[in-house]
Amino acid sequence: MLRVWLILLAFPALVIAAAAAEEDEDPFNVDFFCGWGGYYRPMEWTPVEIGISSTLTEPFAGLITVSAQQDGLNTMNVNYEFVLTPDIPLHLPLVTKFAFTADKCSVRLVDKERGRTQWSQDYELWGMETGSRFITVVNENDMLIGLVGNRKFGLLRLPKQSKCLSNRGQGEVQVGDKLPRMVPWDWTGFVPLDLLILYDPDWNLFNTQQLKAITQWISNGGKLLLVPGSHPLAAANPIARLLPVELHDLKQTTVPAEILEKMGLTGGEPEQVTAWSLVPKSEANFYKVETNDAGDCLFATGYAGFGHVGVLAFDPATMTDRQRENSASFWIYCIRDVLEYGNSLSFGTTTGAIRSNQVSRTIQSASDAKNEKGRPGNRNRFEIGRAQAVNNAVMEFLYQGIRPLSIWWVILLLITLAVLLGPVDYKLLKRFDRLPLTWLTCAFWIILFTVGAYYGVQALRAGDMELRVVSVLDGIDNSEHAWSTSYCGVFAPYSDDYRLERLQVNQWWSGIAPAQQSIWQQSKEIAGRRIYCFQHDGGNLPYSIPINIWDVQCLLNESALEKMPFDAEVQRQGDQIVVNVVNESESPISKGRVLLSNNRGIVFGNVPAGTSKQFSIRSHRMGIWDDYGEERYRQYYSRRGRSYNMNFKKEDAFFAQGCLQRTQAMSAYLASGAAVVSVEYDRAPVSFALKDHTYKRNHIQLARLVVFPKEQEEETQK
Repeated sequence: MLRVWLILLAFPALVIAAAAAEEDEDPFNVDFFCGWGGYYRPMEWTPVEIGISSTLTEPFAGLITVSAQQDGLNTMNVNYEFVLTPDIPLHLPLVTKFAFTADKCSVRLVDKERGRTQWSQDYELWGMETGSRFITVVNENDMLIGLVGNRKFGLLRLPKQSKCLSNRGQGEVQVGDKLPRMVPWDWTGFVPLDLLILYDPDWNLFNTQQLKAITQWISNGGKLLLVPGSHPLAAANPIARLLPVELHDLKQTTVPAEILEKMGLTGGEPEQVTAWSLVPKSEANFYKVETNDAGDCLFATGYAGFGHVGVLAFDPATMTDRQRENSASFWIYCIRDVLEYGNSLSFGTTTGAIRSNQVSRTIQSASDAKNEKGRPGNRNRFEIGRAQAVNNAVMEFLYQGIRPLSIWWVILLLITLAVLLGPVDYKLLKRFDRLPLTWLTCAFWIILFTVGAYYGVQALRAGDMELRVVSVLDGIDNSEHAWSTSYCGVFAPYSDDYRLERLQVNQWWSGIAPAQQSIWQQSKEIAGRRIYCFQHDGGNLPYSIPINIWDVQCLLNESALEKMPFDAEVQRQGDQIVVNVVNESESPISKGRVLLSNNRGIVFGNVPAGTSKQFSIRSHRMGIWDDYGEERYRQYYSRRGRSYNMNFKKEDAFFAQGCLQRTQAMSAYLASGAAVVSVEYDRAPVSFALKDHTYKRNHIQLARLVVFPKEQEEETQK
């Protein structure tokens, strides 16, 4: 009987304990991945994949927050809204930025209705030992190749059999692969890549958003190597519409021995392969093809917007086994043909000017000692790239609203305080015979000095609120390829939570900050500023930007444009250049120039808003981007103390983060025979605004258009 009573008494306790355990059990299971195969470039956009599943029985409307340090000053907080359906796992493709030595990434799940945190975890990104790190840094002299699809024909062995060469010397080649379902949904997820390889991808596994993201990235300067393999590429596929060639039927063809040897394979005997018929499009500009004796195209490369693509007509894995030992040489040939622009013009005319091929990276066999210099980068040190170095120059303009006080003002204030607390206080109290009250008068002088110093410094340093913007608009004539990059600086005369309005849904905002040339693991910087953004498929928009008093918050905004604000037509009549400029903007063009091959060009005058104007000028020798040489780059590596030399040139923006890849493409277009019409607008409006604030505006708007000149013969004078 006693046992029965004990069981009856224990049963409710067991039920209560089981219920409590069930309540304590976390209903969410969250998976977190970032980078391309775990590789990332510091201070550049990086893809983040989050998988969520739950044991909930009701739909859950939530908000996921990803917070990480993005550079030496800023921490980006990305918020993404979602609805989780019971028994259906959810995949969230996000994009953010990670600083070098960013120690952690915080992820939180918040109940959207109640505002309560339902799940949170900090992921440690950076360990003291390189082998224990969650993500791996790709240095400036390293190459990162993204791979989607098959991994055949020695592709995964490529890092051990090749090396990267750039103006920074020798580096490593890294291959980061992804499954089709993990491919980013936004073009910013491909930014860290030097090249994307789509090897026999199953197009049915991609969604439209992913394919559109790939084409946008290529349009903005990305590079693609496509191996269609056994999966046909439909004409309606966004990638098919972007390529300079059309893929027709599969057929048997021959790869001659000389082409095999040219591609780094074993010659002697031809190879029989099944290949897609590649036919150049009628509107394609400046493409190159490798054909056999029958005229079948085996490998084609060409421009796609500001990007460069290569299409391999056959699957190399279907060749005989004798070719496998040279697979690395084959891939190096194909990759190098896509990465390198042939005969690109130098940026300027001075000795030692940087060529576009040297600004970017190329690939070489690991056994080839030619052009070898330098050594692989140190994983515990990161040297910023060209674009980030030139960011420092652009920020010199953005920081003009704030300058450090002269040391003489500090000395004057300290002397004033000493005089007030000493002789002035003593003489006044002695005159009125109140020396015992010195403790009270000292407090009065300190309060008076503090108030005076506060408002005095505010008068000297604060001034009016100001928005400074440098924007670059780039496009290609008669195409949909148009992009905008804006560098913004907001000077805050007082501390507040600042908000932007009139934002476009396709804009990608992030913070930028001055960077030193070398960043060491031991010298971690604490990011004291925060930027809060809402991210959706296609954009990352800030909704809260806290700025402290007398400070400047610098922001970077990147987006695709619907159309350029002007159009142009260029004709060559010998040395005479005729350019017709149509200004479709509401702002006047103050000046412009036409850049041609062989470092020649013309300068033309103003074009009023909403009008067209024709100029006929004899061409003369002209530096493409105002003699942008190696020494000019070195000026903009920030040191510990800011110099404020104010030697900012407007053309600096062409080489800054978000614009450099398009400038490289323009140099290649020029070398191929195209022209670039570059204009500057006068008092152009800013596309966004600061909500509920009155402020000054200082906007520099530059626009560049790639056009294809028409040749005209001069009429013979009789």
